[in-house]
Amino acid sequence: MKTLSETDQRELKTLTTLLDTIISPIVLLNSTYHVIGFNHAFFLLSSINAEKADGTQTLAEIVYEQELDGFARGLNSLSEWKFADRTFLPHIEPAPHGWTLELQDVTHYTRLNHNQSESMRYVLHDLRSPLTAIQGFASLMESVGELNEKQKYFITKILSGVAQMTALVENVQDAGRYDPESGSYQVMRVPTDLGQIARKIVDNHLVPAEKTLHVSLRVDEHLPIINADETMLQRAMTNLVDNAIKYTPDNGAIQVSVTLRDNLILVGVQDTGLGISPQNQAQLFERHSRIHRPEFKKIKGTGLGLFIVRSVARRHGGNAWVESEEGKGSTFYISIPLEGANLFSASD
Repeated sequence: MKTLSETDQRELKTLTTLLDTIISPIVLLNSTYHVIGFNHAFFLLSSINAEKADGTQTLAEIVYEQELDGFARGLNSLSEWKFADRTFLPHIEPAPHGWTLELQDVTHYTRLNHNQSESMRYVLHDLRSPLTAIQGFASLMESVGELNEKQKYFITKILSGVAQMTALVENVQDAGRYDPESGSYQVMRVPTDLGQIARKIVDNHLVPAEKTLHVSLRVDEHLPIINADETMLQRAMTNLVDNAIKYTPDNGAIQVSVTLRDNLILVGVQDTGLGISPQNQAQLFERHSRIHRPEFKKIKGTGLGLFIVRSVARRHGGNAWVESEEGKGSTFYISIPLEGANLFSASD
């Protein structure tokens, strides 16, 4: 192991003194990823003494954390590091002495985000009861007496509004639960027939009264049963069909397909809508992303539907994407790989 010269040691001591003025924990590593220094903030975090920073010990040997040591060596892409009830974002940069590892403390923001998520979860849960009551009583109005046309129109509007609010609640809940990075939902795998799910969605789809759309279905023969979360996949496929219905103009066509391609099951929803520019395609599956066009001003939505679709696909080891050309419609895809946990056998 290379020993630091006296000049290097003096420069390192000066650098460490400067780093003591920084509130983030910082560790200095040599070219072989051994610890050669740290600032006071890191000392307060780990309670190690200066003698240990002599270039003979790795991070794993000092803080007993293989994960952080692996990140420093480029062996993993650690997005956050939890230590002593705190959460840090690690950053590593090359330096003359080797490497400088900074740990940005985001504990406060992590807890704040958790509290906000919990509050939102309770609010959304509590919204369900009054929405169910409104829907139930509005549906019962006709049973208590004959209604005139204006009253029937008002009830239709009430039920439409309740349906929109219920869809909003479900989308916000699903976006939080299904998120592959932060969601708490545990995938519940059961034998799942994606062709059967597609048939059910197409048979029960609701086209607005003011539109005429032709909706068709194509399912490959001998489609294998997979071991997957049926509820998640049904929500994702429903979102794609609902989107196609909302964004396809009158007298348009929608085709839902479930096909085999190589080692994948591919769910596709093709429409004859207005198409999507390459710029908008790049951000379409991000949270709260919506396309701003004059034709879409009256279409309501949260911008969460496609985020949920991609989250569900990724929870199953697959992905979601769109192929589109402006003026020629779009096809949205979900891929589910036929491998690993997705494979179903009779013994499962």
